[in-house]
Order: sequence, then structure tokens, then C-alpha cells
Amino acid sequence: MADRALSGLVVVDLSLGIAGGYCTKLLADQGAEVIKVEPPEGDPTRHLGPFPDGTPDPERSALFLHLHTGKKSVTLDVTTPAGAATVRRLLARADVLVESFLPGTLARHGLAYDDLAEQYPDLVYCSITPYGQTGPWRDYRGNGFTAWATGGLAYVTGNPDREPLANGADPAEYFAGVNAALGILAALAYRDAHGGGQHVDVSLMEAVAANLEYTTALYSMQGAIRRRWYSRHVFRYPSDIFPCRDGYVAVIYGRTGLQQLAVLLDRPELLEDPLFLSYAERVKRWRELDAILEPYLRSHTAREIVEAAQDLHEPFALVLDVPGLLADPHLRERRYFQELTHPRAGKLRYPGPPYRMSETPWETGRAPLLGEHNDELPPTDQTAG
Repeated sequence: MADRALSGLVVVDLSLGIAGGYCTKLLADQGAEVIKVEPPEGDPTRHLGPFPDGTPDPERSALFLHLHTGKKSVTLDVTTPAGAATVRRLLARADVLVESFLPGTLARHGLAYDDLAEQYPDLVYCSITPYGQTGPWRDYRGNGFTAWATGGLAYVTGNPDREPLANGADPAEYFAGVNAALGILAALAYRDAHGGGQHVDVSLMEAVAANLEYTTALYSMQGAIRRRWYSRHVFRYPSDIFPCRDGYVAVIYGRTGLQQLAVLLDRPELLEDPLFLSYAERVKRWRELDAILEPYLRSHTAREIVEAAQDLHEPFALVLDVPGLLADPHLRERRYFQELTHPRAGKLRYPGPPYRMSETPWETGRAPLLGEHNDELPPTDQTAG
């Protein structure tokens, strides 16, 4: 097989947790050699699970197995002089270092960016922290949940008469991981064009705030604060999740009239109804519109509804659970899910690439055992220059 997009790139991953793990997973799956440096007890995600049958096993944590495909694992205590010295030796052939310690932590061990920049002038050094390397909150503790709150997305999620809501899973960590990978690739492109590495500073809070859509622009222009509005997108109502005969379906419309919806419902008399002609009427009288929609939706399956709507060029969508995703014929035809065999966890199905490249296809390998590649560590008498 031809070299992949990032073949030859060497990444030393000192990060702990989800955001850094996902960042380096994206790099590894495009061919980078990622050396995952774990503390002797293993990355925290090895101990978070979930585990088969609920029995803790650091080699069978579903979260770790998901985040660390295609990487090598070495165990080091980077907070000791010997561990820090070994990291420096690893950097002798590395292009990228990724870390997620609170600001100032690695400086105490001689591994901060400023400590390494002179010795490794081409190194791209990426730090992922809750609030960034500067500012009054730089030393605050935090995680994806706190980033969802402080980054503004919690405030616009939920019912208008209730408290803000967190989202399912932990998207803030993945937002940060994606942006860290993007920042690294941008820094590498600059290095290739102009020479020299640099420090990439990723804040979970800012990664979330970057996804606030038009909210900050709305406030800047009008002084208006976007409200929570159930699960609806108020500017595209009725864009919402509705129950149907066998589950749920996403009903999606724009600000124009709902003539196609009247056709879908086989209700020609609605073509001239102000509720179907006026966006303003739909916003004010949304409960009436729901009452018209719901009998049709509850009498049809999700696939019947989606296929009929798509035939009318309306972007309705299925609301898939995990079994539905795994069985989905569209994803199956695109061979999205991949099967990997792990020596301790057995055969597992994994999500495939988040994007596809025609000349350098994505390819992944299994997650490593704890310390599986310790014999590849540079000898203790080797110096980095």
C-alpha cells in the first residue's frame, strides 16, 4: 500500500484523557507513528471503562480501545528525572509533542515548550488544557463538562423554562481533540514552508465557544441573548425530533413555506393555511403545527417518513441508536465500520474515518497493551544532542 498522508510523522503523546487521545488517534489513523507515553498504572481512560460484564480490566476499557487505535504504548513516569530524560531522548526523532497537563506542570520537570524549543527547534508542541496557557483561569481545573458550561453551549440547550442542559456523551473533549489535530497540521505546514516549530495552545472552553454558531454575532449586532428553545432550531422551525411509530425522526424545514409538508401529509387544504405559509405564524403557533404533524408521524415508521420526505427533496432524517448505526445499509455500503482484533478484548467494531481521501486512504490498527512497546525506548546512554 502507498504511504498514508502522515507516514513518517513521529508524535510523542504525553496527554492523559480524551481530548489528547482523540487528537493523536486522528494522526495515527492517517499514518503517523504515535508513541503513547503512559504512567506506569496506565492512561486514566484504561480505568474508566466501560468494561465487559462490568469487570475492570485496563486492557479491555472500551474508551481506551476507541481512543488509542494504531498507537504504540510505553510506560514512563515523566515526573521523575529518569522519565523526563527518556522523553527528551524520544523527542530526538519526533516532529510533534502533545500534552494535557495543567500549565506549569511540565515546566517543573524541564519539559515545557520553552525548555525544549532551543534543543528541538523544529518541534511542534501542542498543549490541551481546560482554559489555555494564559488568562486568569489558566490554573483552574476543568474537563469537557465544564467546557460545555463555560463555552456557552449549555446555556442555549434545553427548555426555555428550565435550567440549561449538558449534552449526551462528551463532545467538548472531541471538539478540542479535532482542533488540536488541525492546529498541529497547520503548524507542520508552516514548518515545511518556513522552518521552525511552534507552540499550539488549545483550550477546551474555546473549542466549545467556537461552535456557538451565530450566538455571539447576534449579541454583537442586536444585544439579543439567544434563548433555549426546547430541541428546536427556532430559525428553521419545525426543525425538531418527533416520535413516530417505531422510534423517532428528525423533521427539518427552513424559513420558507411548508407546501411540501402539506403534500407529505396528503392535506391539500393546508396549502393556503397561514400556518403553512408564514414563518412568524409557525413560531407563535408551534403547538398547533405539532398537533397537525403528530398523527401522521405516529402512524408511520421512521424509514417510511424519511423516504417519503426525501422524495419531496426535504431533508428529514432517521434518529439512529447504536444498533441502528451498525445495521444501517448506507454505512454498510460505504464500509464505514471496521473490525479489529485485540489480544485481550477480542474482535471489536470501530467507527471508520471522519473524512476520506482518494490517494492516501485512512487505515487503523488495534490499541496497544500497556507498555507493549517499552523495548523500543531509546537506550539510557543515548543522548538527544
